[in-house]
Amino acid sequence: LSDGAGAMLLQPKPAEKGLSLRIEWIALRSHADRYPLCMYAGTHKTRDHQLGPSWLDYPGFDAAYGEGAMLLKQDIRLLDDMVKLGVKEFFQLIDEGKVNPATMDWLVAHYSSELFKGQIQDLFVKGGAHVPEEKWFSNLATKGNVGSASIYIMLEELFHSGELRPGQRVLCMVPESARFITSFMMLTVVGDSRAEPAFVDEEIEAPKLQVSDSPHGEWLVRQLTKAWVDFETELRQIEIVQKILSRKLKLEDYKLLLRDLRQQVIDGSQWISRAASNISIDLFELRSGFIKHAATEHKDYQILESCYEALGSDKQELAKGKKNVGSEALSAWMFHQAGKPNPVDLLGSMFIIEGLGNRLAGKWGRLIQEQLDLTDEQVRFFTYHGVADVNHFKGLEEALNHPSMTRAIAERIVKTAKITASLYAMQLRELGNY
Repeated sequence: LSDGAGAMLLQPKPAEKGLSLRIEWIALRSHADRYPLCMYAGTHKTRDHQLGPSWLDYPGFDAAYGEGAMLLKQDIRLLDDMVKLGVKEFFQLIDEGKVNPATMDWLVAHYSSELFKGQIQDLFVKGGAHVPEEKWFSNLATKGNVGSASIYIMLEELFHSGELRPGQRVLCMVPESARFITSFMMLTVVGDSRAEPAFVDEEIEAPKLQVSDSPHGEWLVRQLTKAWVDFETELRQIEIVQKILSRKLKLEDYKLLLRDLRQQVIDGSQWISRAASNISIDLFELRSGFIKHAATEHKDYQILESCYEALGSDKQELAKGKKNVGSEALSAWMFHQAGKPNPVDLLGSMFIIEGLGNRLAGKWGRLIQEQLDLTDEQVRFFTYHGVADVNHFKGLEEALNHPSMTRAIAERIVKTAKITASLYAMQLRELGNY
């Protein structure tokens, strides 16, 4: 709730390339003179909505706190009035000729609960201004209620969705319940959607881990999340990733990526197997998890080779290939760690590598397929991992929840994750450098 931030750049003219949103008008009205406070702190309310004494009226802080005068509160009994006010203002804008539901392409509406959306839709219909479901845009289900930042975050997501076209009209609807303010803004999409391919710049989000709520588990999740954010941030600065995200990838770039990845992928199941062989019998469940993981990984290189062949290339080129300098460093590190006694810290490596498949591989595969007009078979290595690594992650979660987990082991896992992330990024940065 309210944990978010967003902003927009306001300029006197459209951007030179791509799309812009032109502000047609903004309408904002306060109804604070007609309604009592809905959100407040420093006091409390009586049953008839009247404010009681403030915290300064109590003999001491403890007494004020005991009466609930120090808490941030919301009078939910008033929220239905907020919905009705917002819809009333919408109808007023229609009467003034500022809004025509038939020619409106998008309704970007902020509401704190799906319950309110249903109420708004019902009132729209009763007032003869039905807005079809496909015109509504909200990210409440994925981003949550981020308060005053919501409209900026929603517009940013819609702007980069690829759904906007020049000439479309976007109505923004933002209520403010603390003092009953209704606000609307009409935008027109201008510019050329073909001028510059949109850079796919979704927010960075670490793969979700369901780890026990022990102090070690909670700390481990926080640190792995930070490591992932740093990793994905670094990936976005690498040339091959930028080409994929900006839709500027060429076929030869893709073939080079497959050639260099193959040399590292073929090592994957081998270092996992070596690690399993060095895990002691008292950690039987972890050893079993490593063995099972190696079994699922050892044919990955064959999927990659089939993609390469489907592109019309000879897979013998892959067999004769060399590791680039980044792949050399990554594989050397993996085998070095796997040769140590009880190398459970390699769970950190699995978090990064499986997380790459879970979080990014499928998205990259679809982008590569779209911009190069490829078949499913030609990008299957990426799309397969976008699905399969979700299941692999479940096994990783089980391992991280092992009862033998300690703070010291958790720290080793995090450090190994950071090193693996750095070396994996190096591998992508050094494509073609042998």
